[in-house]
Amino acid sequence: MAQPVAQCPRCRQTMVANVQQIFDLAKDPQAKQKLLSGQFNTAICASCGYASPLGTPLVYHDPEKQLFLTYYPAELNTPLPEQEKVLGQLIRGVVDALPPEKRGGYLFQPRAMYTYDTLLDTILEADGITKEMIKEEERKIQLLQKLLSADESAIPGMIDQDLTPYDYDFFALLANVQGNAQATRNEAMIRKTQLIQDELLEKTEYGRELKIRADSTRKALADLQALGENLNRETLLGLIADAPDDTYLRTIAGLARNGMDYQFFEALTAKIDAAQGDEKARLSQIREKALTVVNEIDESIAEQKDLRKQALEAILKAETLDKGIEQFGRAIDDAFIEIANAELAAARQASDFERSGKIQNLLDQIEEMMKVPAEFAFLQSLMQIEDIGKLTETIEKNKDAVTDDFKEMLATVIDNVSHEADQDPKLLERLKTIQTVVQS
Repeated sequence: MAQPVAQCPRCRQTMVANVQQIFDLAKDPQAKQKLLSGQFNTAICASCGYASPLGTPLVYHDPEKQLFLTYYPAELNTPLPEQEKVLGQLIRGVVDALPPEKRGGYLFQPRAMYTYDTLLDTILEADGITKEMIKEEERKIQLLQKLLSADESAIPGMIDQDLTPYDYDFFALLANVQGNAQATRNEAMIRKTQLIQDELLEKTEYGRELKIRADSTRKALADLQALGENLNRETLLGLIADAPDDTYLRTIAGLARNGMDYQFFEALTAKIDAAQGDEKARLSQIREKALTVVNEIDESIAEQKDLRKQALEAILKAETLDKGIEQFGRAIDDAFIEIANAELAAARQASDFERSGKIQNLLDQIEEMMKVPAEFAFLQSLMQIEDIGKLTETIEKNKDAVTDDFKEMLATVIDNVSHEADQDPKLLERLKTIQTVVQS
């Protein structure tokens, strides 16, 4: 969560940062990327965009690689006993979150990193990333920080000086900054990162390729939407057969995988057999690509199902369902519920009443969690009413539903929508109209 941390040395306004001290891959698979991105524990000025790293004690845990690292910034000049106390609390936070059977011996001998660079090097070296690769990554991070700290008018010229560093890795770093800016509603940073992105999409080779792929994805989405109710195996075959590039083909296949079945490929093969010369070769190549994409999709689905199955078993083995849900809740989605229902049916068929009862309790808790709050359901019903007179009448008839909680929730929704970079003006206007009637 963003919080005030210091005063900006450039414009004297308050700087905010996402302060995080525990980076535990056992609880958050994205923790490593968050740490390496440099966008956590970095103070950013909402006014001028100035960025500065913070010296923050932290603990890093990667159970797969048995990495348990601690770091305490020397610049804080903290006495050793106080350092041990602070790090001890962080270490206990990681260990206590693990079930006893997963507390390996490495957890009792955390490795102290005496510099932040050593910490990052150790994490990256465990992934097989060389010193040279690390230095190149650092160069990109430093370059991004310079761009973020520069005046907007100077950014195009800075980019023009050398276009070679702006590759996939740099765009990934920029995307992390954009996500953080959106999360903290940092309008200055949102504007600056958009400027950097626009320049790079226009001027760099990778940016132009990225823009082409984005355009191709949009075209594929538009073509699918245009078919509407006319989407069937024949029209889908037409889209795939005329795919202008791999991105288009992958987008169509990703959204319409169910239609690309055995009969679909039979029809595609018949189309190939009827073709001649270059057209026959082109369609044959498309068939091979389509088969590869479909196999990749199926493998990904199978992998995701396996991960959901593992999460289900972990929740069921937890001390309580509440604790299991708290730890593995990020895995609960439609696929998880589908697997849980299948396991419930299997348990009942095997007369395993203990397991079936536990799964049923879990599904009941998930159903309760997913229920739309009454206040939000009422707001959704009001959003469907366009006539101001009918809206006023409905609110008047449902005075009991216009509670303080409803008003607070409505104000929060309006605030969130008004700060979205791609806000819908009509949606915001409708919400404000409802608020006006409610307050009248």
